[in-house]
Amino acid sequence: MKLDYMLDHIPENIRQHTTKRTFQPGDVVVRKGEKADHVYILTAGKLRVSNEFESGQRYTFASLEVPDMIGDLEVLAEQEHFAATNEAVTECQVLSLTADTFLHWMKTDNDFAVAVAKLLAAKMYPTSNEAGRVKFQPSQERFEEYLAKRLGDIETDLFILHTSRQQIADDIGTSVKTVNRCVTKMRDDGDLSLLHGKITLNREQQARLRAVWKNEP
Repeated sequence: MKLDYMLDHIPENIRQHTTKRTFQPGDVVVRKGEKADHVYILTAGKLRVSNEFESGQRYTFASLEVPDMIGDLEVLAEQEHFAATNEAVTECQVLSLTADTFLHWMKTDNDFAVAVAKLLAAKMYPTSNEAGRVKFQPSQERFEEYLAKRLGDIETDLFILHTSRQQIADDIGTSVKTVNRCVTKMRDDGDLSLLHGKITLNREQQARLRAVWKNEP
């Protein structure tokens, strides 16, 4: 039984202890280090998950979409604080419930417990499968792979990437300075162009990028 179906059939004794909340783009739902005493079930919108380090650098490593959860891992692992920051990318709606209510629901509803376990497994598998890959992949390769993924299957005479350099740095786990260095190298090699500071790819550049990264996941 899928979690989104179960959200439409929440036991009344659980529903009475839930709260609906709305977050606007840019709002922080939870911040790394805050007390993990609630679980949030995403019912609408998209979230960005990132880790912030003492150096001030931020690494965005995942995104959450309906019906993902925030805080389920921390509560089940009996951790007191949230491990990552979750920020709204679009307008988001969540169902908020205390850690105790969440655990009670799991203990008294086997279908819900299985649905949560499957959701956790789906989130953790890609992390395990890619463990260490980013750490040891050169920044230039990370940037080019990121660009190829953003290009995807788009067919256009001129692809324009509207993402800021800071966001690119966050997404690939590096600094803006390093991103700028990667952009400069690709521009000097003729593999990308700039339009008012925005990264662009003409059809020839798109083809070259796809040829290099077409076999990447």
